[in-house]
Amino acid sequence: MNKRHTALVIGNAAYPEVSPLTNSRNDADDIAAILAKRDFTVIKKTDSTHKEMDVALKEFRTALKDSDVGLFFFAGHGMQIDGENYLAAVDADADSEIDAKHSSQPLNRAIETMEKSATATKIIILDACRDNPFERAWRRSASLRGLAPVYAPKGTIIAYATSPGQIASDGNGRNGAYTAALLKHIDTPDCSLESMFKRVRNTLSAATNGKQISWEHTSLAGEFFLTSVWARALTSIRIRRWATGCLCWTNPSCGTGSSRGSKRTIGIAKTPLSPS
Repeated sequence: MNKRHTALVIGNAAYPEVSPLTNSRNDADDIAAILAKRDFTVIKKTDSTHKEMDVALKEFRTALKDSDVGLFFFAGHGMQIDGENYLAAVDADADSEIDAKHSSQPLNRAIETMEKSATATKIIILDACRDNPFERAWRRSASLRGLAPVYAPKGTIIAYATSPGQIASDGNGRNGAYTAALLKHIDTPDCSLESMFKRVRNTLSAATNGKQISWEHTSLAGEFFLTSVWARALTSIRIRRWATGCLCWTNPSCGTGSSRGSKRTIGIAKTPLSPS
């Protein structure tokens, strides 16, 4: 049986109170397109208000009820206030930290939405550490720049565009520097999620001369593959084995019905479909 994959992709660029971002809408468009090719059901929102982000999260929560894999992607402004992370809607009120906090989406809400779902694999990707003009207006110390590290619930990986307290580049081309590196590797066949993010980190570091180092916080218990020949082959084998009652890996269509104790049964260490 095929796994169901669901993604919420948000890209906010047109912030009216500050200079708009150049690439976050493109980042969302391109990530959504590549996920759709990988059989994700994608909910995509761009230049969303606080209310629109709220509605999108509720739609995502409903969709996750029937999903095995959930992915949340946000490109835009993000900030930490009192140790908590917030994703800025385009209508966020930047007059003060209190106003911004109550007119932006708490990152913890997205994390909690995924944590309380039945999905086995939860992926959160944040290209949201760009130089934030809201924070500059508040005259904050450099130690409070960027996003704060957060707890990753079981079965979750949280990927950040840069290290805690650092800022990310909006990029000079179509995409932000981090998303550009992500797009380069996200479709690599037979590359586990964690290995893919390592490749992204190396590409990003090279592109920014070491100024931007992405990082991840993970509690994944197994390997997950967004793109895998193994995954497609293994799904086909499982279907044949279920239909024939054969447990052979060497000849999955033989129909001999060999037992799990048979010498012909071969276990595969890779688990491309889910970490369970």
